[in-house]
Amino acid sequence: MKRVQMKDAAISAQPRAAHVKNDMDNKKSQHRTLKVPTTRYGQQNDIREQNRALTTTNEDLQRQLEEMKETVTELELRCTDLQGENREIQKQLRDCHVLLVAEKLDPVSGGKLGQTAQQKEEQRQEVMTVSQNLLTELKLFGETAQEHAANLLEVQNTMRDLTEVHEKLQQERTWFTLDVEEMERALGEAERLLME
Repeated sequence: MKRVQMKDAAISAQPRAAHVKNDMDNKKSQHRTLKVPTTRYGQQNDIREQNRALTTTNEDLQRQLEEMKETVTELELRCTDLQGENREIQKQLRDCHVLLVAEKLDPVSGGKLGQTAQQKEEQRQEVMTVSQNLLTELKLFGETAQEHAANLLEVQNTMRDLTEVHEKLQQERTWFTLDVEEMERALGEAERLLME
C-alpha cells in the first residue's frame, strides 16, 4: 500500500515537473525568438531568466519533496496502526484458541473434542470387531478348504486306482477274448480233424 501511494504521489508530481519543464522550454523559445543582440546585457538577462526558472523549478521540487515526506509520514503512521491491529487480532486469536482448548471444543464441528474422540474410539472398536470376525471366518474357510482339498485328493487317488483297475480288466478281457477265439479256432480245427 505504501508503494501504491508513493507511486500515486510520484505520478501526481510528474505533471507538475512536466509543467515546470514546459514553462522553461517556452521561456527559452521566447528568448530565441526575441533575437536579442548578444551583448553582455542580453547574456545577463538570459542568465537571470534561467536562474528564475531554476528557482521556480527548485521551489516546485521542494514543495513536492515536502508533500512526499508528508505522504511517507502518513503511510508510516498507517503501517504502525495496521501492525497494532494485527497484534491485537493475533492476541484475540490466541485467546480464542485458549478458550477452545479449555472447553475442549472442536472449532469445525462445534462439538466437544471428547465426544468426537469417544466416537472415534467406538468406530475403531467396531472396525476391530468386524475385522476379528472376518479373520475368524477366513480361518474357518481355510480349514474347510483344506479338508475339501484333502477329500478331493483322496477321490482323485481313488479314481486313478479305479481307472488303472478298469484298464487292467479291459486288458484282461481283451486277452481272455483272444484266448477264447484262439480256443474256438483250435476246437474248430480239432473237430474238423475228427470228422475226417
